[in-house]
Amino acid sequence: MSQFHMGVIKNYLVETFNEKIDLKDYEGKSEHDQTNAFLTRSVAAYTMMSLCDITAEEAGSSVTDGYGDNGIDGFYYNQKENLLLLVQSKWRNDGTGSVDRGEIQKFLQGVRDLIVPRFERFNEKINKRSTEIEQALRNANTNFMLVLSYTGQSDLSADVEQDIRSFLEELNDSSDFVTFKTLKQSNLYHMIAKGAQGDPIKVDVAISNWGSIEEPNKAYYGQVAASDIAQWWEEYYPRLFSPNIRMFLGDTDVNDNITNTLKNEPEKFWYYNNGITALCSTIKKKPLGGAKREYGIFEVEDLKIVNGAQTAGSIAKAARSNIENVEKAVVNIRFIQLKDSPEVFEREITRNTNTQNRIEKRDFVALDPEQERIKDELKLHGINYVYKSGEIAQSSEENFDIVEATVARACNQIDIDLAVQAKREIGKLWDDIEKAPYKKLFNASVNSIELWKQVQILRTVEEGLSEKEYTGRERLYAIHGNRFVANLVFRELYEIMAKDQSQILTEEQKDLIKDKTQNILQELTTIAEEKYPESMLASLFKNLSKCKEIHKEYVNRQTA
Repeated sequence: MSQFHMGVIKNYLVETFNEKIDLKDYEGKSEHDQTNAFLTRSVAAYTMMSLCDITAEEAGSSVTDGYGDNGIDGFYYNQKENLLLLVQSKWRNDGTGSVDRGEIQKFLQGVRDLIVPRFERFNEKINKRSTEIEQALRNANTNFMLVLSYTGQSDLSADVEQDIRSFLEELNDSSDFVTFKTLKQSNLYHMIAKGAQGDPIKVDVAISNWGSIEEPNKAYYGQVAASDIAQWWEEYYPRLFSPNIRMFLGDTDVNDNITNTLKNEPEKFWYYNNGITALCSTIKKKPLGGAKREYGIFEVEDLKIVNGAQTAGSIAKAARSNIENVEKAVVNIRFIQLKDSPEVFEREITRNTNTQNRIEKRDFVALDPEQERIKDELKLHGINYVYKSGEIAQSSEENFDIVEATVARACNQIDIDLAVQAKREIGKLWDDIEKAPYKKLFNASVNSIELWKQVQILRTVEEGLSEKEYTGRERLYAIHGNRFVANLVFRELYEIMAKDQSQILTEEQKDLIKDKTQNILQELTTIAEEKYPESMLASLFKNLSKCKEIHKEYVNRQTA
């Protein structure tokens, strides 16, 4: 059967990627070598094409395999989804074995070098696209998906699995922004046999406490086991989702909360989560269970999730590390049947279920009377302060909103803790308006004009970080270390600014802030490079323990 699978895979790759894979570096070599190079590179291209939903031409041009690739055989950056996909591929003619430890360690080291970045360690194919990589590294919300794709039948060895786990623990020290996926022969065969957007998904699903609606369009609703959702994700991603919606975003405020609930309070998941909306061509109840509404088995044809990608992705993520707790959780779901419905109905459901208002954490800030006090006081001075969702700050220098106010207050603290939290997940600062950290930032003692001055200082720090032409890794420090730098600027200029009672920063004050900003950045870079030269900077400045270490060293050097 393995040879049959290999034949299917090979024929598909040849048909799909013929003349789309660069083999100039194999000119003059044997036909055997050229064929193996083509197939290895085609595996990488197919992986990117199927996981990122791109054309064969795009995937072929994204292959970087060759001398000096540093273990990375292909990469694709999806800017819209904030996802950088990195692939290592292996073609095995006999369809046996897996990937040895040396090969995977080379791949992992290549990823380390890429995120620093050390472009001098890579070939021309990767360096030609360094702008894309730098763009991904500058974006604090970028998620990295590492994929090992090979045509062997065997699973990875225990040593290789441990290397991968250690690598992920090393990089995901502040948030899970790096994931690892393995595709072996059976996975590739089934993906090719079904097609990335191929055969409709057909599942039998157990729904408890179910109900139904007959008109104007048939639908069933109820609760499903979270573990079933995780299984769908693992088996059918990415075609489980309608192409019209966003894919799983990865490490966001919302997704962190979903995952944490599943890990810590799975029995409460149903109460906290809004659930999932799925479309299908047909849904039919099977006789098992009779007419009782407590439990039923339903046959679902052409399943597609159109709302709840974040919920499904977070469930799958939690299940990989804590399946026991995920099995205790249930999810609200509704299946809407499209059979006999107008053509536009699917698009209308997809659009409307993804654009209805949802309550953000910042919406609860509107319940704090101190926010209205600050707004009213600032209005007397001609300054517009926006703290309610839906209100829009006018395009004027004398306008700011709750986000800027929160960041400024978080950075204007003696310790680095809240500045790091503002960088990592600002929503946590609004968790509970009745207690810290929110009450530490906003309370009756907050002077509205001082708050406005702090926002101006924060803006001037950002200007100081953007005005100078930084290059390479220093540029990444200026982007990802901005909250850290702002905290130190506030710390060092506190006494000077406290004495000044004016409402607007003077040009001399702005110049002082910018000079201080650039000096602090230089010293910060020196210290961080000494302590964490291999760090992914987008992750480093979200890691509280490491930031505390750097902060302490900086203060010690200034007071020595």
